[in-house]
Amino acid sequence: MKLPPPRIDLRGLQAVKVGVSRFAIDDPYYLVLTMRWPTFLACVFAGYMAVNLVFAVLFWLAPGSVSGAHPGGFGDAFFFSVETLATVGYGAMTPATVYGHIVATAEIFVGMFMTALVTGAFFARFARPRPRLVFSEVAVITPYDGRQALMVRVASRRLQAISEASARISYLRDEPVGDNRFRRFSELKLVRSNIPVLSLSWTLIHLIDEQSPLYGLTAERLLAEAPSLMVSITGFDEAISSTINDRKVYRQEDVRFGHVFDNILRDLPGGFIELDITRIHDTTPVAPPADPLAVSVQESAVRAS
Repeated sequence: MKLPPPRIDLRGLQAVKVGVSRFAIDDPYYLVLTMRWPTFLACVFAGYMAVNLVFAVLFWLAPGSVSGAHPGGFGDAFFFSVETLATVGYGAMTPATVYGHIVATAEIFVGMFMTALVTGAFFARFARPRPRLVFSEVAVITPYDGRQALMVRVASRRLQAISEASARISYLRDEPVGDNRFRRFSELKLVRSNIPVLSLSWTLIHLIDEQSPLYGLTAERLLAEAPSLMVSITGFDEAISSTINDRKVYRQEDVRFGHVFDNILRDLPGGFIELDITRIHDTTPVAPPADPLAVSVQESAVRAS
């Protein structure tokens, strides 16, 4: 039976790839790193059992090759294989013939390779740098500096800071070219695209001016372009001494018009600042300003977030 094409979710950007395999046997390193932990542990256990069963059958097929084992007892042959593969050797059962010594030698040789491969796989999975960034679940379009601006908020879940952090926001949209439709990427210019250190939160701001791909965005255009926003963050994580990269994709239903992010920073006694990451997604509707004073109040609220 032919399996359906694998579905992938690049943190919000869903797709189906035809012509690729979900389990790339020809790329074992990638397979080991990308499978889930329960699947990885199940594969290691299955491989361990399979090797022991193969050598147990070899011992069992030659009665008398293992001293101390019951004649014809497959259980003794299996547990002797386990002891040999682990190079334990309790002394109750030992190879008794040249054949038994040859099989035991081959199993010890295979066991050394298995131990090295499994240890390396565990180390590679644990040592792989993982970003601990949290993005706001929504993006907002709100008044800023007398114009409209797109905003996304991000923070780190780790206590240590991320140095030399840089950000990019790309606008993905469908664009008709003749009888075909192409997926286009447009870079959204940020008010500030990099900061020396990300220790608290960071609000990414893109001004929607005449040069912005979002300028003059309408409901009809949204429907035709089926847009998405891809936000990516790169920086050096001081906690793990490694460069990290993380991203999030916002679809059109994830963008809130006329909202502003709630303030998640609070001054504490002694000069400390409290960051409440649990409220990083919270927004508040902004009423249309009726006078210049209201505009000033809105801008102050935006900057506070």
